[in-house]
Amino acid sequence: MSQFDVKNLSADELKKLVNDAERALRERSKQRVMELRREAEALANELNTSVADIFGLEKGSKQAGKKLPAKYMNPANPSQTWSGRGKRPNWLVDELNQGKKLEDFRI
Repeated sequence: MSQFDVKNLSADELKKLVNDAERALRERSKQRVMELRREAEALANELNTSVADIFGLEKGSKQAGKKLPAKYMNPANPSQTWSGRGKRPNWLVDELNQGKKLEDFRI
């Protein structure tokens, strides 16, 4: 880091220096937040979920709690269904990892 003597700067030069430093600090902070966001999204993706699900950021809607009709069914156990919203159930994730397609399970 370069070091210089601020004692010899005028008031205007000091104000400009402070403004430039604050702007640089805000920019670095934004960059770090974006890096952390990308990391969090990647980790959530590995867990087949979303950042909002992990931190409980989803706000309840007017339809919260309303049961949606099933769109997908486990052929090995027809009682296991999924509406297509929210986190994918483990049985579906396992099947997809084995190379099957989501459409194979559509009701």
